[in-house]
Amino acid sequence: MGKKRSKPSSGSKKEAPAAEEEVKQEKRAKKEKDADVRTDNESTNKKKEKSLKKSASTNEQKTQEDNPLAFTNLKEPAALSAGTLAYLEKQDFHSMTPVQAATIPLFLSHKDVAVQACTGSGKTLSFLIPMVEMILRKQQPFRKSQVAGIVLSPTRELARQTFCVAQELCQAVNLPPPLLLVGGGNGSGNSNHRPVTQDLQDFQQAGSDIIICTPGRLDDILNRYAVVDVSELECLVLDEADVLLRMGFTVTLTSILSKLPKMRRTGLFSATAMGLKQWVTRAGLRNPVWVNVAVTAANSDEQQKKQEQATPASLTNYYLVAPMEEQLSRLTAFLKSHRDEKIIVFFMTCACVEFYGAALQKLLMEEEQQYVELLHGKLVQKRREKAMERFRDTTSGVLCCTDVAARGLDVTDLHWVVQYDAPQDPAFFVHRVGRAARAGRKGSSLIFLTRKEEAYVDLLKMRKVPLSPLPTTEVCCPPIEELPDEDSQQHDKKPKDGVIRSAADPDMEIENVLPKVREIVLKDRDMLEKGTKAFTSYIRAYKEHQCAFIFRFASLDLGFLATSFCLLRLPKMPELRDNKGRLANFCSAGPEVNIYGIPYLDKVRESARQKRLAAELAAGGKNAKQIKAEQRKAAKLQWEKDRRKDAVEKGRNPDKKRGKNAQMMDEWDELAKEERLYKKLRRGKITQAQFDEELYGKKQKGDHVE
Repeated sequence: MGKKRSKPSSGSKKEAPAAEEEVKQEKRAKKEKDADVRTDNESTNKKKEKSLKKSASTNEQKTQEDNPLAFTNLKEPAALSAGTLAYLEKQDFHSMTPVQAATIPLFLSHKDVAVQACTGSGKTLSFLIPMVEMILRKQQPFRKSQVAGIVLSPTRELARQTFCVAQELCQAVNLPPPLLLVGGGNGSGNSNHRPVTQDLQDFQQAGSDIIICTPGRLDDILNRYAVVDVSELECLVLDEADVLLRMGFTVTLTSILSKLPKMRRTGLFSATAMGLKQWVTRAGLRNPVWVNVAVTAANSDEQQKKQEQATPASLTNYYLVAPMEEQLSRLTAFLKSHRDEKIIVFFMTCACVEFYGAALQKLLMEEEQQYVELLHGKLVQKRREKAMERFRDTTSGVLCCTDVAARGLDVTDLHWVVQYDAPQDPAFFVHRVGRAARAGRKGSSLIFLTRKEEAYVDLLKMRKVPLSPLPTTEVCCPPIEELPDEDSQQHDKKPKDGVIRSAADPDMEIENVLPKVREIVLKDRDMLEKGTKAFTSYIRAYKEHQCAFIFRFASLDLGFLATSFCLLRLPKMPELRDNKGRLANFCSAGPEVNIYGIPYLDKVRESARQKRLAAELAAGGKNAKQIKAEQRKAAKLQWEKDRRKDAVEKGRNPDKKRGKNAQMMDEWDELAKEERLYKKLRRGKITQAQFDEELYGKKQKGDHVE
């Protein structure tokens, strides 16, 4: 018999699961060990981070302690409250600017101050911080109807900008929100008008301690209403005081100051000191401390002397000398070459902004997709606010504006300030260019001049404004050989070939945009009227230049000026009376251009104009006779043009004199054509409008223009 199979022992059965359990325990122990290591590493890293943060905060604290300009280092009586310091920390303002370091301690020491500092130097916080601190330190709180501080601003835009800063500061220190008082229209059909009663209602509800306003609205409220109590006024600030204290605001300011208590702190703040001294007493300042924060820049000479200048050191000012009729083309070329940058372009009058702004919108927005915005004082408040809001939000674009944007407005990352027209008051040059290079940022400015106006550069240098020629690497810069000598009689004239050349490349030609703008004018009556208004407003503003010894009206070439505004005919104005409607260097539109036939592109405006014109023609009179005479003349020239075209199509010589027999045959042909058209009209095959168009031509559609 075979051998019996031996059974496995019970010990061998238990060995396998025991080994598996042992492996599992080893893995579990390893995982626990790794987890402990990771926990130790994390705790070590956290400790390192805490130590680093602690050391960083310690270093920062030491840095602030070592920094004499740190806000935290202000000592009594100028020490700031915790809420103010928290606001400054949130805004990332750790150190005071020179004007803040000089003004805040004086203001908080109950001193009246007259401060002159360049634009973008931090003047707004220089008066808002002391004003808020004065209110916080008041032992007896103000009643709901009492006002503790007033800030007067010359423009609505500047008042609104100051209001935004004050609103955040008041919120940080738990003060009632400030009140903004600015006008917004005349109230007659103006949807943007804000009534005074609404402002007073907001004041009573909020109980504002600070009012930020324009002089006109505050004077109106103080004279007509007894709601605002200024008997306990602590602080009065006149922002951009040199503008506020001029003739236009004299009566209003005198009225406001007469209603304010004399025991108050008063501050005058401006970027220029023009005319401030004579107004110190009238504004109520008692033994004021004059603060003049000057900007110095090192020269490139051997001695490296420092010179004082009126503009920020980070701002570079350029000028460009070019003939008047080339300046729009060179401006367009400049804007195209800087299409990725944010630029402000200043013009002299509101009408100039309307015309050139509309032209640049056609040339840049429609062709180059480049953003162009308009801003001037005759826009309603809502449009002004929206324009500034859109321009601030964009990363690149062009803002065409007047001096309404020259005061105090802060636009982030502004690269260039271009002055197409020099300001009437040379003091405004500093304010205009001060929109760039704010708060230490870099920026550039450019001013356009003609050869006869080049002495303006020397005047600005005497006023501590350094300027240098625009680099020839810029596309818009003219070649040096094109500029005539100072003694030449051919000022402001084009080269013989009529080409606008660039200094960047001898073979480069800058596009002349005036023909394009003229084509727009011939199609849109709105552009025609804007150009005429801009021309007349420019002449009147030019005559009022404070630098009349440089910007002489007698030296202004009105012909080239009319050409630059793309006029079709000269307007009637006293300055052109001696010229009898004719100017050198200007070619008016011929009789073939029916100016009264240029329509508005806006159908509503065109329809209303046609109704007005029809009523005027029906009433007769001098204007009606002139309109009809010009229409007949234009129709005759159009008929002659069509006759020549028909002659060429038939193979005839249009200049050859027709014989008597040929003329009779042409007349019979015209009569036959008229008879055929009349039969079609009588049978109803064509309308009266079609009959007139076939018989008289297409002139009937747009003849009547105001």
